[in-house]
Amino acid sequence: MSKEIRQSRRNLLQRFVTDPLVAMLALLFWGLFKLMPVQRASAIGEALGAFVGCFAFRRNHVGRINLKIAFPEKTDAERNRILHQMWRHWGRFYAEMPHGKTLYQQADVFGLDHLKKAAASGKGGFVCSAHLGNWEPAVSEPLFDDFYLNPVYRRANNPWLDKLMFQRRKGVLIPKGVSGARKLVEVIHHKGYVVMLCDQKLREGIAVPFFGKPAMTAPAVASVALRLNVPIFMARSIRQPNGRLRIEVSDALKLPPKGMEDAEYQVMYQINKIIESWIRENPEQWLWIHRRFDKSEYQ
Repeated sequence: MSKEIRQSRRNLLQRFVTDPLVAMLALLFWGLFKLMPVQRASAIGEALGAFVGCFAFRRNHVGRINLKIAFPEKTDAERNRILHQMWRHWGRFYAEMPHGKTLYQQADVFGLDHLKKAAASGKGGFVCSAHLGNWEPAVSEPLFDDFYLNPVYRRANNPWLDKLMFQRRKGVLIPKGVSGARKLVEVIHHKGYVVMLCDQKLREGIAVPFFGKPAMTAPAVASVALRLNVPIFMARSIRQPNGRLRIEVSDALKLPPKGMEDAEYQVMYQINKIIESWIRENPEQWLWIHRRFDKSEYQ
């Protein structure tokens, strides 16, 4: 069921009571974090993330299963430590959202020339990332001059939160779904760059190995890039021990010939392997609580 349908089917209590109350609480925290220096907001967010993680029993169950799939060689204590650090990291992530401009100005950025060169060539394309580190500043701020990434995003069930979390972003917002697919192609035709988080499960996707297991993977980035002959760049934004972000943009992926029978699979295989290597380097900064594999793994 699409997010548009989920929003429209929310009952009266949700639409007029719980949704606005949750949004007001989120807006209160947003305002408080914005008033603080970014370092203080981040530290408080870390503590709140650790607190929330103690009570997220279902999410932690999913996270432990994912960690066991990814790191079978680690002990339960080691995997639990990663999960605990993940909650602390994501607390920081949300507390830092009002400070995107400051974080980007302070970030160490590498490989941006790859995007500058591609943009100067007059051709649109894709930037693939993952639920890793803190990608928000690179999405909400211009990377250079007036060059913005145009994000594909999933609408929140709560329309009030949707406005707070996503509508403030710059560039063209591309919702997931049929209408979003048309907008995505239109952005690329107008020489824009679309940023996608390519580590989510899609039931209608294709099975591509991820940590040694088949994972349903959305092939849209591969199919459109191959059809329109546009580049795909990989980018990540990792939190460093000093709190600064390290943003890295790769050179364009080498794409197989468009007519190759399993061309889409080969592209998504490359992308999954790169994301997997990123996660292995910084496992505490990936969102382990998504059901990334087949539902039978979580029973």
